[in-house]
Amino acid sequence: MSVAIVCDSSVDLPAEVLEQRGLRTAPVGYSLGSRIYQQGEQTHEEFYEALAGGETLIINGVNSDSWEAVYRAAAEGHDDGVVCLCQAFGSNSPSFDFAEYAARRLNHFEELNVRVHQTPRSTAGQAAIALALARVAQADGDLQAVESALDHATGSADIFMIAPNVDGLDRAGELPLVTSSSGLGPLDFGVPVFRARDRIKAVDLADDAEEAEEMLLNRAADILGGEPSIVVVTHALAPEAAARLRDKATARLNADEVHVTELGPTVGGMLGAGAWGMGFCNAPEPPT
Repeated sequence: MSVAIVCDSSVDLPAEVLEQRGLRTAPVGYSLGSRIYQQGEQTHEEFYEALAGGETLIINGVNSDSWEAVYRAAAEGHDDGVVCLCQAFGSNSPSFDFAEYAARRLNHFEELNVRVHQTPRSTAGQAAIALALARVAQADGDLQAVESALDHATGSADIFMIAPNVDGLDRAGELPLVTSSSGLGPLDFGVPVFRARDRIKAVDLADDAEEAEEMLLNRAADILGGEPSIVVVTHALAPEAAARLRDKATARLNADEVHVTELGPTVGGMLGAGAWGMGFCNAPEPPT
């Protein structure tokens, strides 16, 4: 018996990592100005340049045909079914509804067992969860073991992002809402730290990037509680900041594995170029 793990491309994991870990992704669609894309059709440089140039971004999510195609491909050779992780970021995205619709169709017409889970995490946080489940699945964990690992990983999973300024939020029209809900006052007088779950929320305001990274790591350390963890550092055209945070996280946290990704449209479209941060979760116990 074996289980396939599927998620959407907002996890931003490199192709070689997806292949090594047996993960399959469904492409997130988005509109940028008058053009429609699927994630991966633009380079990160092209995407952030268009965003900075004032193009309006709309996240369209993953359609049911794309989910269906990925479910079928993932199910080959996995007789215990498919577990799908659907990110929760962006309340207007229909991805979860489409993921469930595609799963019901395949179950009804092809007797393919697909279990869809909408986790309250996004991007690098979702990537950490997916890697945790892949670890259990590759250790021959059955469906029950994988879904048990999902409960464990989701309970400790989170993602925090740092933005050098609030220009991205301002362009996206989100700055007033984020500022009013933070309780921190104006966010343009420091370096904000954001939690990126189903929406962007400002949780800290630092004097500089070094202090912001320390705040982020303190929060991660408190949540992970010293247990072995999976860490995914992500960035939007900020490789030096990502490398610095990776080194700090490796030294500070009890990380079983650390990955670096390039931040795609889902959260990157809100924070803009220059943002960096980290998703994480506790590493799963080996299946028994």
